[in-house]
Amino acid sequence: MGKSFGGVIVNWLFSRSEQKVALDKEVSMLRMTKEKSLNEILSLKEKIKVLQIEEVRIKNEHNKLSILVDEYKKRFGDLKLSAHSELGVVAIEDDDANVFHHLMNLNGGNNFNKEQTSAIRFDMRKHLRIIAGAGSGKTQTICAKVAYLVLKEKVNERSIVMCTFTAKAKQEMQERVTEFLGGNSQIKVLTFHGWFQKEYKSLIKEYPNLEKYGIAGEIPKNLEENNHDKILRNLIKQFNLYNFDKHEDKSINERLSYWKNMGYSDDDIVNFIAKHFDDKGILENQQLSIVFLNMLKELERIKRKERVINFDDMLVNLKCVLENDTKSLKIIQKKYKYIFIDEFQDINPLQKQIIELICPPDSPNNTTKLIIVGDDDQSIYNFRGAEPRYIKEFDRQYVQTSIELMTNYRSIAPVVHIGNRLITNNQHDRIKKSMVAHKVNQGDCYAKVFQDEQQEANWIAKQVLKLSTDEKQFQDQVGKPNFTKTIVLYPNKNQLKSMIIALQENRIPFVTKADDDLLGIFGINFFKQSFNLLMDIINEETVELKKVFYKRLIQNICSYYYIPFATSAEIISDENNYSPEKLTDFICNKKKVSNKERSDIKSIFQGINEFTKTEELDIKAFVTFLVKTPKVKKELIGEEKDWLIKEIRNVTTLKEIIINYKAADKLKKEMTNKLREYDNNNYNAVYLLTIHLSKGLGYKNVFVKGIYKNSLPDHRAVEKNSIEIQPLIEQASPPTTIEEQRRLMYVALTRAKENLYVTYPRTVNGKPTIVSQFIKEFNIEVIE
Repeated sequence: MGKSFGGVIVNWLFSRSEQKVALDKEVSMLRMTKEKSLNEILSLKEKIKVLQIEEVRIKNEHNKLSILVDEYKKRFGDLKLSAHSELGVVAIEDDDANVFHHLMNLNGGNNFNKEQTSAIRFDMRKHLRIIAGAGSGKTQTICAKVAYLVLKEKVNERSIVMCTFTAKAKQEMQERVTEFLGGNSQIKVLTFHGWFQKEYKSLIKEYPNLEKYGIAGEIPKNLEENNHDKILRNLIKQFNLYNFDKHEDKSINERLSYWKNMGYSDDDIVNFIAKHFDDKGILENQQLSIVFLNMLKELERIKRKERVINFDDMLVNLKCVLENDTKSLKIIQKKYKYIFIDEFQDINPLQKQIIELICPPDSPNNTTKLIIVGDDDQSIYNFRGAEPRYIKEFDRQYVQTSIELMTNYRSIAPVVHIGNRLITNNQHDRIKKSMVAHKVNQGDCYAKVFQDEQQEANWIAKQVLKLSTDEKQFQDQVGKPNFTKTIVLYPNKNQLKSMIIALQENRIPFVTKADDDLLGIFGINFFKQSFNLLMDIINEETVELKKVFYKRLIQNICSYYYIPFATSAEIISDENNYSPEKLTDFICNKKKVSNKERSDIKSIFQGINEFTKTEELDIKAFVTFLVKTPKVKKELIGEEKDWLIKEIRNVTTLKEIIINYKAADKLKKEMTNKLREYDNNNYNAVYLLTIHLSKGLGYKNVFVKGIYKNSLPDHRAVEKNSIEIQPLIEQASPPTTIEEQRRLMYVALTRAKENLYVTYPRTVNGKPTIVSQFIKEFNIEVIE
């Protein structure tokens, strides 16, 4: 009885234990799993039955086909499958095989790949967008496409136009098309400016009354003779617009050009000025927008009368005619069957508006087809209105087919890989894609860090010498290094001086663009203005002209304290106010300054006053004063200020700095001839170039110098999504974005064929740099 009762108690306790609960739960789960498995078995049995039925059907079909094949063989012989049956690859028996054979022989014997072949063969019942990555052979492809249309489709050559952006690209395309067409071509290959000007002149020649639209005229072959800028300068003076011309270091000429290329009318421009500038106090007792409107009207009147145009007018003229004359619009819409546009990612709104007039999006009456080619990842000209959105959204406007050329034939695999890694960080601002490397050969691909800029430049120079010594000789220069396979890219002019010094010390010849970058500190905007005025005062022979430049120098200094030109013009109109005391009082009464600043201002005017008599000036004190003025202090970036101060410390007199300027100016003038010889392959030199100007180039050895924060990315760069862009566009001050700077870095990397060296210094002007985020993003090996 006791044992039985004890067993019951134990069983009852066990039934309430955690172990019992867990076991019950497990048993329940196993039962559910069993039931599920049984259902799956039943389902699989049903599928097996279906497959068995399908197997029987396929066997029956196979038997029928076997009978048909046997019958075919009895009548026609064995079947032959093409060795190139894959879509996009040319088989020897294809009807266009001989056309491709002809093009291949003229393409250095190189076959076109599957994607290139598809683009060349595309039947053009729709528009065609070719997304062509870096080094993917886009020029060969589109030129072969043109030749295919002529040779295979028998398209009239005069019904085709090819458009690109630069004279160099135009020449390359013209030569390639002519070669593909057997040495004789009537295909129009033009730049946008050349094409649109040609169409405008053709229309007004046929219909002279159209001259009322746009401004008829010619761009002088010698650009120095172009008086468009002279007319504008005179009008700025006439309408007293000096303050606006100096506002935020952006000239009226620059603003007008930007607004025009953004496709804005004069009315739009005046509205923008009213919206963003009328309340800035730029003109005293006058509304800037009204004065500016009157200036624009007078500018147009004079240009019409004197038949003066600039490059922007070459585009605007055609737009005016096509928007206002229906007959002209119909003529040009029927003129071309195919329009090829190269580097479509670089198109600006004005160019795009004209293209849309000539070839309207999805118009049922439109017989013209567009073939656009480009790469949104290489869109780097936002400052002139271009942005990747236009090529990205092409498929929303036009019924089109897109073909991607993603095989990189230019660069070794490591370069392609780091480029892909970098540009994927723009994932919200690009067409998703990646390049594939074709080359299997090896080369250098790394970043190297140095203590300072000069050490960086010295290493580059020595590496250039080493690489060039190993190259095949240049022309008949036996035993001399061949420097023509090497390019040094840099983000901005701050990087250039150390490189020039290093190359000169190593006696390495170089070429670069003959622009203000070669002037070193004399190319820094505010210093350039002040220094040029000092030079003008020295160089002018008459007292009256010396006084003119002296007045401008005083006004410049006043502007650095944000005193409008109109206001400073009042005091300089009377020579009795030229004393250092009165000029100092004038600035200090307009702007609140400390006693120390007052003393500095007076000292500088005393120095300038003495300079007008002796042509001697304490240049160190003068520059030190200028960089501390409110406007310069705000707008001059730290590195330029440090660079300027460092250079000035190395001179003791104004005469010394004038000698330095003359040497820099001489180098700039000589560079024009050297660069011309280099472009004609007659000068053995290293090429120094800003990254912005390097697009489209490819070199065996590429050095990308000075890659640190505030250099690349630029100090002004912001995330695109963090700002409101339209107000900045309306002020003709487009933003610099991180996304575009990343594309700029991508362009630099993908110029390299075999050897890529990215370099950066730990310090600049004695101050530590911040490592560029791009170094981490493209995950390159860094060597110390």
